[in-house]
Amino acid sequence: MEISNQKRSKQIKQIFNITGVVVVLVGLVLLWLKNDLAFFITAGIFAAYVGIAQFANLCYVNFSAGDGKILIRYYPVISILKKEYGSIEFPEQMLVDFKIEKSMGLADLNIVIRTKRGIAEYPSISLSALRKAEIEQIRDILTDIKHINRKGA
Repeated sequence: MEISNQKRSKQIKQIFNITGVVVVLVGLVLLWLKNDLAFFITAGIFAAYVGIAQFANLCYVNFSAGDGKILIRYYPVISILKKEYGSIEFPEQMLVDFKIEKSMGLADLNIVIRTKRGIAEYPSISLSALRKAEIEQIRDILTDIKHINRKGA
């Protein structure tokens, strides 16, 4: 099964870009009108807007489970400096545990697998740009795989 938020990621990026351009244009108009206080407030709003977007770490996520392996590809939708593409791939039998942690309206996926050297935990993946139903689908798939692995162990 494959779950992807490609369409939603494009919408988020478009909204972010359009809103950012509008705020910058408002700031330039205020600067041109020599309204310094309003300009600095607008600049602060823009900085906070970009900072919150970076903190939220909204990611494009492509989750695929099937053929005995799990594949997750992800990268930040809104990135100021560079995009860091990430990919996780492992056999389903290696899944030991996972957590979907939610706080302040954001969701992160943490995956724990068993390797030849012991237990390993992947860095968390932001699921905040996915819809609730998509997050629940991922939870259900990983729960099923986890239960199958426990029965087999």
